[in-house]
Amino acid sequence: MISSYQTYTFYTRDINETLRRAAADPIVARDAQYYRDTIGSITSVDEFLADDRIYNYAMEAYGLEEMAYAKAFIRKVLESDLTDTDSFANRLSDVKYKTLAAAYDFGNTVTTEIVQTTSQIDALIGTYEQSIENTDATLREETNYFTAVSASFTDVDDLFRNTRARDYVFATFGIDPKTFDYETIRNVITSDIADANSYVNQELAPKVAEWNALIDDLYVQRQTGENTAEDVARIDYLIAQYSKSVVTVSNYYELAASFNFNPDGTLVAGVEPMTDAQRTLVTERYVFSQPRLTATGALLNKAYYEETISSINSIDDLLNNSRMSIMMLSAYNVPLTTSRADVEWALQQDPSDPDSPIHEKSAALIALSKAFNFESDGSLTPGKEAQDAEQLYETMAYYISNFDDADREEDTAKIEKYKQYVGLTTNLDDFLSSAAAAVVIREFALQAFNISPDEVSTFKLKQIFTSDPYDPKSYVNKLKDDRFVQLAKSYNFAADGSIGSPRYAQSENEITRITKAYYTAYTRLDPSDAGKEAAEKEVSYYRTQLQTLETVDELVGDKRLTNLLLVAEGLKPKEVTAATLKAVLTSDIDDPSSFANQQTDIAFQKLAGSFNFDADGIIQTSDVKSIQNDRGLVETERLYLTQAIEEEAGEDSVGARLALYFERMAPTVTSTYEILADEALAQFIRTTFSISDDTASSDIDVQKDMFERYFEIDDLIDPEKVDTMVQRFLALYDVDNGIEDPMLAIFDNNTSISFETVATLTQLRSSRY
Repeated sequence: MISSYQTYTFYTRDINETLRRAAADPIVARDAQYYRDTIGSITSVDEFLADDRIYNYAMEAYGLEEMAYAKAFIRKVLESDLTDTDSFANRLSDVKYKTLAAAYDFGNTVTTEIVQTTSQIDALIGTYEQSIENTDATLREETNYFTAVSASFTDVDDLFRNTRARDYVFATFGIDPKTFDYETIRNVITSDIADANSYVNQELAPKVAEWNALIDDLYVQRQTGENTAEDVARIDYLIAQYSKSVVTVSNYYELAASFNFNPDGTLVAGVEPMTDAQRTLVTERYVFSQPRLTATGALLNKAYYEETISSINSIDDLLNNSRMSIMMLSAYNVPLTTSRADVEWALQQDPSDPDSPIHEKSAALIALSKAFNFESDGSLTPGKEAQDAEQLYETMAYYISNFDDADREEDTAKIEKYKQYVGLTTNLDDFLSSAAAAVVIREFALQAFNISPDEVSTFKLKQIFTSDPYDPKSYVNKLKDDRFVQLAKSYNFAADGSIGSPRYAQSENEITRITKAYYTAYTRLDPSDAGKEAAEKEVSYYRTQLQTLETVDELVGDKRLTNLLLVAEGLKPKEVTAATLKAVLTSDIDDPSSFANQQTDIAFQKLAGSFNFDADGIIQTSDVKSIQNDRGLVETERLYLTQAIEEEAGEDSVGARLALYFERMAPTVTSTYEILADEALAQFIRTTFSISDDTASSDIDVQKDMFERYFEIDDLIDPEKVDTMVQRFLALYDVDNGIEDPMLAIFDNNTSISFETVATLTQLRSSRY
């Protein structure tokens, strides 16, 4: 029987020869040629998924053939924006998915001047949608906080000192925390609205009466026929201002009624700062003051409905309660524009009667009729509830499911309008104009980043959009508000306000891949906060410089850029000269005799394929190869060959295959948990350090601690230590598997090992002792 060591040595003694031999296999060669010939003509993720040969080639290359059946899942991976840390691929723990996403570029490449690329539009829409979810999370978090802390106030100034709780109250009652007058608001909160001598009644009530009288006088003046256009404008302005002041005082009265503080700010012994009813009024007002109803508001409505429905004794009771009526109609998708008479009629019908005229109406009205127990005269039979438990449960379930349907339809319309109008923008002045289309796209963008139109003037927006968001000294960064930085990054306006085009020495996809790889490599060696900050600084520098890079000489002449680039690709900067790097980057990756293709390390071919330099070192801005660039093609082909080699080795010795697999994956592993998540890697470690297979059923943290007794994770980026581990594994594996090896089933033609297979094999192994 050939030992694992012999098999391993056979395949690794001359790796280039092994690769050539694997590439010459008729089946491998045929699949590779088809992939190379076809991938350039594929322009969309739909075409990619529809071509089974292309799709399966990619899945096998990236070790994901077990997931090949899940095309909807893989679509989400491929369409992920790797610049977004919260994108689908980035949220998956298995690095294979991010590697797959980075190998393709669905819609991220732009070759002409454009106000927004497809990926920028998609990212902005994603931000808009996420802002809605964030709003609800913020509402819930802030409401929970205020509910918890408000009971602890013993003096009114406790509220003012707790700025988080204070701002919650201010937002509820429309008070600007940046411009409020402390004395005025304090006097309001400590007022008793039932006391004629309180501040609100003594100081504010007379002003309201005065303003209302002035408003009445102004309306009279406006109706005379002697006013000029300027007079009308002045009168309208004054009416608006006085009306606004009246509303403000009305809010102050409600604010005063929400707390129980004495005029001096204290509390009477035994009196709470707020009763439960007062607290509920404040929190509900805060939640319902938002531009749209969120899940938090819907749950408050649900609680209210469930508490109130038992007091409903007639249809009039129900329809006179506008809050419940809206919920009821929303639950059953009955248009809110439906007349009261039509709703009342439907509730009076008997849907259990097959001859009832209700069955001639819409399915929504029929469902609504079935949900209540009213008689034909609108009353309830004595002893019957408006809704029984089952009807109530169904109504609330439908309500929670449907409460935001109208908002979602409006969002869809907004998104479609945005997509339709944004491409019409000709320059920044056009974007900032009062044209209807400009207003639509501008308001959508501001809402996506939770920026109120009141926060930014046209002048400020112009400064933001003509600012470099990657320059820490730029205007937008000096604002110290990430919302504006992200807004600026979402568009391609030049410094003069014209529409610019991103520089494409590298595509955004490649920049993201490179900078992430560098950050991981750097912080792996120095995980301290200082190390992370240093890595982030270099990443920021790389991104900023790549925006203006025009020639290969500019790149190779910048040590910071080349250092990051080489480290990201696993090369040692000291061992790669500027001349070598230039020759690589200007190589024709399609020419087998080019300089890059003559190098034994695939990292050089990946570098050549990662950039868009021509033979003269100038950026080829129009060189776009469908959905995969040269780097992705080179990497995909090499990974496919590597998989083929490992499978072939596994036919002779699964130990050799495990060793080859570990040797390939080791530099990419950044945590012990990644090893434990990959049964092939975990099996390698157990065998290498003679750890019982029985430990595989232990708690994951126990296994982690056990593994880390024998090696440090950073050992895996040291070639010598990896080689030592491989040699130890091969020796122990051959000793441990002196008989015919049942573990060949562990791969089952896949690069990863299923948990079920490992469990079975572990039982087989345990039974031998």
